[in-house]
Amino acid sequence: MVSAACVANPDLQGPMPVRNQHPAQLTVLHLPTTGARSLPSGRVMVRGDAAYSNLFLSGTGPNGATWTMDGEYLRAAAAVRAGLGSGLEFGLEVPFAHTSGGFLDSFVIDFHDTFGLPDQNRQGSPRDAFEILAQRSGQDVWRVEPAAWTPLDLPLTLAWQIADPADGLGVAIRGGIELPTGDQDRGYGNGEVDFAAGIVLEHHALGAGFYGHAQHTLAGSPRAPRAVAQPSGASSERLEFADVTSAGLAAEVPLGALLTALVQVEWETSTLRRLRIPTTDREQCLLWVGGRFQLDQDTSLEIGFGEDLIGLVSPDFTAWLGMAWVPGGRRRS
Repeated sequence: MVSAACVANPDLQGPMPVRNQHPAQLTVLHLPTTGARSLPSGRVMVRGDAAYSNLFLSGTGPNGATWTMDGEYLRAAAAVRAGLGSGLEFGLEVPFAHTSGGFLDSFVIDFHDTFGLPDQNRQGSPRDAFEILAQRSGQDVWRVEPAAWTPLDLPLTLAWQIADPADGLGVAIRGGIELPTGDQDRGYGNGEVDFAAGIVLEHHALGAGFYGHAQHTLAGSPRAPRAVAQPSGASSERLEFADVTSAGLAAEVPLGALLTALVQVEWETSTLRRLRIPTTDREQCLLWVGGRFQLDQDTSLEIGFGEDLIGLVSPDFTAWLGMAWVPGGRRRS
C-alpha cells in the first residue's frame, strides 16, 4: 500500500513516454519522453504501452505531389530499462503496429460537429476506410499497407545522468540507435539504422515535477522514396526522408497518495517535408493530458489523450494506455 505521506514527499516518476503517431514519424527513431533520473544500479523497469490514433489528412503540392492519410493506427510495445550504475541506464523497446480502417470516424465527425471544429470534409469521405499514400507525378513514393500485426524498427537507448534533480536541476544526456526490423516496403520501417542524441532536464518544485527535453535524429529513408527521382528537369535530386528535431515540456502534479496528473507538449519537424506539400511540410505539435494511478508499490497505470495543436498535420486523436512495473519500487535505497 502506498502511504499518504508520499504526497508530502512524492515519488515523481516522470512523463508518459508518448510520441507522435503520424505513420511517417513512426519510422524515425524517437528517444522516449522521460525524466533525467536514471534507475539505480541493478534496478529494472518493465513497461507495456499502447497508443491508438485516428488519422485523416490530405493535400497537394507542386510536381503532382499528393498526400492521403486515412485510417487508424495502433502502436503497442514492450520495453525494459535497466540501471547500470554510475548514472547509466540502458533501454530496449520491442514495438508492433496494427493498422486498419478502424471504427472511430463517426465519433470524430460528431465531435467536430458538436464543437464547431474543422473536419477537412470528413463527412464527404467513406467511413472507416484505410489509405496512407504519398505520390509524385503519379508515382507512389511511400505508402503504408494495412497489417493485422507487424513489427516496427527496434530502438536501443543509453542515458547518462550527470546531475541529480534532488540537488536542484537534474540533467541527463542520451543517445540511441534504431535497428531496421520493420518492413520498409509496407511502411513500417525505413530500412536503415537511425541515430539520435538528446538532453533531458528535470526540476522539482512545490511537490511537482517539471521536465524538458530536446533531441535530433539522423533518419534513414525507405527503399521506395530512394528509388523514385523527383521530376525536377535536369536535377538528379531524389526524395529522402528528412532528419527530425524535437523538443518538449511536461509537468507531473500529485493529486493524492495514489493519483498524479500529467500534462505534456512536444514539437517536432516533419520527416516528409521534402515532399513540399503544406500538409506534410509543417512542424507538428501535440498536447497530451493524462494521469498515473499507483496500483501498488511496484506497479503504476497510465491513461492519456493526445490532440494536435497545429491543424492539418498530425493524427486527429490518440488514446494512450501504459503500465510500468519496477520490482522493489522506484525509490533509491
